Amino acid sequence: MEASPAPLPIVALSAYERNGEPFSLAPEYAAAVCRAGGLPVLFPPQCPGGLDFILRCDALVLTGGGDISPDFYGVAADESIHAVHPDRDTAEIALARAAIAQGLPLLGICRGMQILNVALGGTLHLDLPKTVGTHVPHRSSSLSPVAHSVEILAGSTLARILGKNQVCISSWHHQAVAVLAQALRVSAQAVDGVIEAVEMPGNPDVLAVQWHPEHTCADDPAQQALFRWLVERARKGRARRAASSSGQAGPVAQPGEEGG
Repeated sequence: MEASPAPLPIVALSAYERNGEPFSLAPEYAAAVCRAGGLPVLFPPQCPGGLDFILRCDALVLTGGGDISPDFYGVAADESIHAVHPDRDTAEIALARAAIAQGLPLLGICRGMQILNVALGGTLHLDLPKTVGTHVPHRSSSLSPVAHSVEILAGSTLARILGKNQVCISSWHHQAVAVLAQALRVSAQAVDGVIEAVEMPGNPDVLAVQWHPEHTCADDPAQQALFRWLVERARKGRARRAASSSGQAGPVAQPGEEGG
């Protein structure tokens, strides 16, 4: 009798208000998780029970969206701030902390990277054109995505995942990490110095990028590799938890496997 196939890792995707819909999400996120072998589940993080829900999943994607309220990192707002939803901010900050505390794999995308940094004590640039300049456009003048290259730091988890030291990315943001949280380290930068990716030393399950890999990953294996990494980490985590609950020893990570 053949063994039943292992259930797909459940990957939670944080939804938000988009195009007039109260809890929505661009479909490219779910498609990327499906291609990687995961089961995407959309949920509104600010609903009661959100923390309980995420702890029943195998991984978390903190998705893109509007600006984070500067109240959460102690900076006065200016006229550049828009699309702020403090209830979403509160919920996702709590989710990021809970996922890390419980050892759940976490992938932050654009705003999701900013949430991770703020959740761990970092701050943000309110508006890159004002603080960094426009040498590298991080979004177009029509507020649409633009493409530019980023440098990947050698020896980082991100470098192992992508297998490259430079990638072309889809960028769509006007804010970015200013003061990096102490628990994080930089793993990619743009030529203007803007931090484009971060990871957590000692925790191979936390990674975040400032760009939008879901925009191009259907045709770009390097971008799809981010979602493959997340699902593989989720699968390994599920196997460890199952082994632990049955009293068996889980698989031991080998040197060089930290990046999934």
